[in-house]
Amino acid sequence: MKQRVIVITGAAGNIGGKLVSAMKDKFALVLLDKKENKNETIVYADFSKYDSNWTKHFCDVSTVLHLAGNPRQDAEWEELFSDNIDAVLNVCHACVEKKVGRLIFASSCHTMGGYMNTDINLITAGMKPLPDSPYGISKVIGERICKSFSERYSLSVICLRIGWVPHGDKKPNSKLSRWHRSLWLSNRDLSQIFERAILAEDIKFKILYAMSNNKEMVWDLEATIKTLNYKPQDGMP
Repeated sequence: MKQRVIVITGAAGNIGGKLVSAMKDKFALVLLDKKENKNETIVYADFSKYDSNWTKHFCDVSTVLHLAGNPRQDAEWEELFSDNIDAVLNVCHACVEKKVGRLIFASSCHTMGGYMNTDINLITAGMKPLPDSPYGISKVIGERICKSFSERYSLSVICLRIGWVPHGDKKPNSKLSRWHRSLWLSNRDLSQIFERAILAEDIKFKILYAMSNNKEMVWDLEATIKTLNYKPQDGMP
């Protein structure tokens, strides 16, 4: 059986590297990033500029995992425009132009970080966004761009509001607050949730939370479990 072709933008990053390792034997991967790296299989691509040098890699592709972006939560607006907003517009355009079936956008729980010090017990995707920083705002804008393209074109989009994925395979300290412990996403749950998002059928547009099955969860993980048949294997006590 012919393997699905999957593009991973930001393949040299923390999450990108983990997904490449987990998926390399399951899918035909096309790896793109503008970071300098020693992996010769990763092709240079600056998504802030619409350029045929990278859009050509979107041809005959089943799914694009758009992970690339400025990950700094303390970044100023001027640092976010090109990599977190312009790049999303360009990737969406490329998906439509090259007839990609699905886009999976790496959003963030920082879109809802303003609820941290409230008495809200469950944060759902249908609640009003309450970002905690310019970074969080840039992710809300990215989601809205994806939604617009999904509504206007035959592009299926899943926005994953990702929790905390530490470098390596480190668990958060159990002494952290309930909020911070609830954000943890283990490596194998990360891989599973992206794989389930690639394979899920009959989805036009969804925003879903991505974290492990942590105790005293404040995020609506049940919607993710139901929509993607996600079965988290790990969780913080």
